[in-house]
Amino acid sequence: MRRHLLLLILLPLLLLFACSEKDDKTPTDTNIYGYKLEQFVAKNVVNALIDEDAPEEDDYRDLYAYEIVSADDGFSPRESAYAGYDLSWGAFREGYIVPSDNNRTYFADPSLPGAFKVRNAGIFRLYRKIDVETMDRGSKSIELKGLTLHQVENWDGIVEDAIKLSDLLQGIASYDSVQIICFDGYGEAFSYPSAAIEDGYYLLGTERTIFPTATLPNNQKKMKKVHHLIVWGSTTAQEHEFELTPHDLTDLELDVPESFSGFQSTVLEGYGTK
Repeated sequence: MRRHLLLLILLPLLLLFACSEKDDKTPTDTNIYGYKLEQFVAKNVVNALIDEDAPEEDDYRDLYAYEIVSADDGFSPRESAYAGYDLSWGAFREGYIVPSDNNRTYFADPSLPGAFKVRNAGIFRLYRKIDVETMDRGSKSIELKGLTLHQVENWDGIVEDAIKLSDLLQGIASYDSVQIICFDGYGEAFSYPSAAIEDGYYLLGTERTIFPTATLPNNQKKMKKVHHLIVWGSTTAQEHEFELTPHDLTDLELDVPESFSGFQSTVLEGYGTK
């Protein structure tokens, strides 16, 4: 009788203990999470570099090249023999930063060199660039402050930094004409002869073209927020190796946040296997 009574007393205690043990076994999350890089470059901040009164629907982030810099030793892919360049917005925005892997950047694009997997990424630097397309002969992305800077009077008679339009075409032996295409697509309806390109400048502060002596229609003189040039009739590919913008001339420097609270994370399937 006493044995039965003891079992009746102990049974509830054993069941309670078993349930407590079960509750303590919380599942472990084995996923690897990344934070898409486009979240860390605010559109309104970049827009203000080009136009403080930019319409809300405009997005000027595509006008810049992006450098990723390590907080450990200052390394960036532009210094690697396997890369040597900065990223376009289209490539940069698709990358991730992975907190569980020492804030390493990660890109799923297999065409990007491993140098872009920067350990402990700490800084993103932005550089104004213009792309030059030679149709079936390829294209170049050229950082403007990596070119020779000239002091030129702008449309208001104020001197500012400018680059020669012809410097964007270094390495192209000859061509028939050039289209200057603005951010909004303006410029697709007409083109410039080589004499006008040799005369012209792009003003880096006011984001305008200016042609000091060339005779042009009024609608072709002041091209704003230039996105790219299209070169027609080029007989060769553009092989010139352009200099990158020096660090001290960066247009914008952004620190990677210390905390990723408030940012959207994504599960990176197969991370570490690529």
